[in-house]
Amino acid sequence: MGFERSTERNPQLQTPGSKLSIVLGLFRNNQFTTAILLAFYVGLTHLAALLGRVEPPDAGGMDGVLYRVLFFWADEKHAFWSAAGAAVLVFVQALSVNRLADEFRLLDDRNWLPGLFYAFAAVSLPDFLFLSPPLVAATFLPSVLRRIFRVYKQPKATSLIFDAAFWTMVASLFYPPAIFLLVAVYAGINVMRSFNFREQMVMLTGVLVPVFLAWLWYFWTDRGSNFWGVQFNGLFEIYRPDLQFDWAQTLSIVLFGLLILTTLVSYGTYIFRKLIQIQKCVAVLYWFLFVGGLTVFLQNAPAPSHFMLMMPSLGIFLAMSFSALGSRMIADVFHLVLLGFVFFIQFFSFFSKFL
Repeated sequence: MGFERSTERNPQLQTPGSKLSIVLGLFRNNQFTTAILLAFYVGLTHLAALLGRVEPPDAGGMDGVLYRVLFFWADEKHAFWSAAGAAVLVFVQALSVNRLADEFRLLDDRNWLPGLFYAFAAVSLPDFLFLSPPLVAATFLPSVLRRIFRVYKQPKATSLIFDAAFWTMVASLFYPPAIFLLVAVYAGINVMRSFNFREQMVMLTGVLVPVFLAWLWYFWTDRGSNFWGVQFNGLFEIYRPDLQFDWAQTLSIVLFGLLILTTLVSYGTYIFRKLIQIQKCVAVLYWFLFVGGLTVFLQNAPAPSHFMLMMPSLGIFLAMSFSALGSRMIADVFHLVLLGFVFFIQFFSFFSKFL
């Protein structure tokens, strides 16, 4: 990929206690067997949902045509299997996010921290603990980001551009508001390279092909008129906030807001002494973070699970933030505090008896 490993050492890494690490130290390597530890971490952070300590969210948001076909069983009547399916999906997504960060050297060293912090971010809200259309749609985002990153200095990038648009639209067939991520895809390609008219037409083709194939299947089964209603009705509505909060929801918002704020104030850290290509990749990740978050205001009553569209970017940014901390011991303490806060929210119904 043309990347060069920097030979300069960060003097902050030489501070006393910088080598001390507990949990995060287990993931500061690139050994394949660490995936077992990652699977254990994912299972642990989903334990509350698997044990029934977290109530599945009420049905809300939008589900696309493919979600209705493949995940019709994932409702509150099958809470355990929905939680188990979410855990498996998050593990697969964490592997994909980690591979993405490794392939493009987004961190100074290849390790498992991007996968770990994606798994952490993917449980930062209780609604993330169960299968949902946004959770399934998020599965395709690392593949979309990989195609966008690869167009950098590519003389012929039409196939990559087509694939980026194609997989974004496939994600929207599971969760229709994911279609708004096409804005991030278009902007991301412009960040990575010049985007001529011919390539823009290729992107448009990549958008139309999945929609046409899905509609053709509906038409073949005599449901052609239903397709447009399921897939596109309700995409543009006026946001009406619900100001009724309970303690668990309030704590979740505080935690999520803290994580987002961390990424916003750390932009300089993410691009400091980094290659131009990595700086451009960071800019693309920010586009997906912003579009994934702001499009919540284009829905009348969005489900909190909508924010899963932000998690690939957020997970990588958190890994970069914790890697930049001078002391590994401090990084470990921060991680354990945040993890304890997540567990407190998940088991809030149990702890509230003693408050």
